[in-house]
Amino acid sequence: MDTAMDYERPNVETIKCVVVGDNAVGKTRLICARACNTTLTQYQLLSTHVPTVWAIDQYRVCQEVLERSRDVVDEVSISLRLWDTFGDHHKDRRFAYGRSDVVVLCFSIANPNSLNHVKTMWFPEIKHFCPRTPVVLVGCQLDLRYADLEAVNRARRPLARPIRPNDILPPEKGREVAKELGIPYYETSVFDQFGIKDVFDNAVRGALISRRHLQFWKSHLKKVQKPLLQAPFLPPKPPPPVMKVPDNSASAFKPSHLLDNPLCTDVMFVLQNQVKIYAHKVYLATSSSKFYDLFLLDLTAEFQTHGGENEKPVKLGPEHFMRTLSLDTDDDSSESSISTAQFTLRTSKSDGILKMNMHEDESVEMNGTQAGRSLSSWSKAFNHIHEEDLENPVTKRIGLMTVVRMDHSIQPGPFEAVLQFLYTGELDENEKDLMRIAQIAEILEVFDLRMMVENIQNKEAFMNQEITKAFHVRKANRIKECLAKGTFSDVMLKLEDGSINGHKSLLISSCEWMTAMFGGSFLESSNKEVYFPTTSKACMQAVLEYLYTSQFSFNSTLDPIELIVLANRLCLPRFVALTEQYAVQELLKAVKEGDDIDGEVLTYLELAQFHNAHQLAAWCLHHICTSYNNVCCKFRKEIKAISPENQEYFEKHRWPPVWYLKEEDHYQRVKKEREKDEVALHKHHSKRRWCFWHHSAVA
Repeated sequence: MDTAMDYERPNVETIKCVVVGDNAVGKTRLICARACNTTLTQYQLLSTHVPTVWAIDQYRVCQEVLERSRDVVDEVSISLRLWDTFGDHHKDRRFAYGRSDVVVLCFSIANPNSLNHVKTMWFPEIKHFCPRTPVVLVGCQLDLRYADLEAVNRARRPLARPIRPNDILPPEKGREVAKELGIPYYETSVFDQFGIKDVFDNAVRGALISRRHLQFWKSHLKKVQKPLLQAPFLPPKPPPPVMKVPDNSASAFKPSHLLDNPLCTDVMFVLQNQVKIYAHKVYLATSSSKFYDLFLLDLTAEFQTHGGENEKPVKLGPEHFMRTLSLDTDDDSSESSISTAQFTLRTSKSDGILKMNMHEDESVEMNGTQAGRSLSSWSKAFNHIHEEDLENPVTKRIGLMTVVRMDHSIQPGPFEAVLQFLYTGELDENEKDLMRIAQIAEILEVFDLRMMVENIQNKEAFMNQEITKAFHVRKANRIKECLAKGTFSDVMLKLEDGSINGHKSLLISSCEWMTAMFGGSFLESSNKEVYFPTTSKACMQAVLEYLYTSQFSFNSTLDPIELIVLANRLCLPRFVALTEQYAVQELLKAVKEGDDIDGEVLTYLELAQFHNAHQLAAWCLHHICTSYNNVCCKFRKEIKAISPENQEYFEKHRWPPVWYLKEEDHYQRVKKEREKDEVALHKHHSKRRWCFWHHSAVA
């Protein structure tokens, strides 16, 4: 459709609007937003700037652009034709200015020089080429006034001059220049789609008023208003910070590492009378019911001799051993013996250990409360179990350890693969002795592992992922039970209001701080009790449950700040993040229930900052900033007593911002003044009409 057709349509006013201003202030973006309804992301708006001019012939070749040019302003049908121009000062723009109806003069609110050029270059040029044409001053890129300038500068082209906070012009600067030049002032943001209609509708009003003066016979222009006031732009409320929880892969020790580096080990397996493999009861017992029963066997129970079928079991009580020992107290030899029909008892003065030989595969060792037991009839995998003071292979400290002698059919390699599964729930597909692993799994009743072997053999190893997931769920529940009952505990955690039985192996595999304490040269590594001052039992219970199971469960009795203090002390960033998330959820829940959380947030703020809960602190800062006026009214003294850094942050990020509050006051004041002027003008016109009627009547 040809542009001339609009001139031929009755009562349709075609308006030529020329847009001028410096390079890169947003002229073309503004034109496209009006002519093409273009919406762009902030990244697109900040991308590399290439000087362009929006083509005027778009009205001829694009039906959509022509349709969008048509509008109704103050009951006047118009067709708005936008003319883009280059921002270079030396370019010749006289052709663009020719027969213009209105000029939109643009500058960027993030570029003070572009506003200076409005007075020194652009306005004089406009008045030179079209002295009677109305002009509208427009501050573009309003969104940069509240944007994160660091992010903006990172997104801009590499060689672009960075935008500094001092570059951002407040609204009154543009308004002062507009007042000095005697033209209306508006602000726009293509990113926020704000002010675009205000600019061009009021530019059209200025053009129509000018045309009405020249073409006074056009009655349809009588209702056109002078350019209206623009309500100030309220920036969107900033969204609350996203609470991020890091993954759990940063721990120095993994359960599988404990097999290679057996810190705090409490069980030793002896295979084929020479291979020793160290492990941890709590890991094995919570993964396998067979090991659970094994480690809970009463080693002081009855023992049966193997001399003949008619022999009865002999119960060996403490008094029996004491009586037997007394027989040898007067013997000065290094070793004395007493032979009986049932057993031989030997004592050694060098180590103080009492040994009782019954059958070649059954013996009892005692040193105080130590004892042993044959397991041949209980399981095909185990021969014998007893307790003994042994040296830890890592720390070289002597400690009580359970020794389990395995059946000769159990080979070290496959058995280690079984232990690896019991620690991690995983099986390497490239294991060579899968059949032997399956046999051991069958004997030990580890049916998940046997199923994994079958899946690998059937080329269905992908199914093992679900087995591993189910394994960890069951293991977590069993570990919770051990924590609650104190089963297999090897350390007592003394707290302010009680104590909790702990497990060193579980602690060092999930916490670097615990690894250093229990695996290093600290006294706590050998102590049976560790004191945690200023820590409650409920708080430590929650932390231990997390360390043992990687699961996070809270109840309303827990204090988030106390948990954060302990988690920060133990260097647990993931638990800190989970606690921060919990604290925010509780605060939001209180808001939904109608509670006032402002005071609690103020309390949380500086405590969270002190204990490295940065995400909770950021959330508290956001809440205070977005409710700043209300918080200040209720907690004026507390706000004044807060750290200078936080006060500075409030002033910089408070919402609504100070510049908006000033603009809103100015807008309401000027609006009232205009309303008064309109009322006075209306009264003046009414009075004149009444006087004219009165004189006519007299005549």
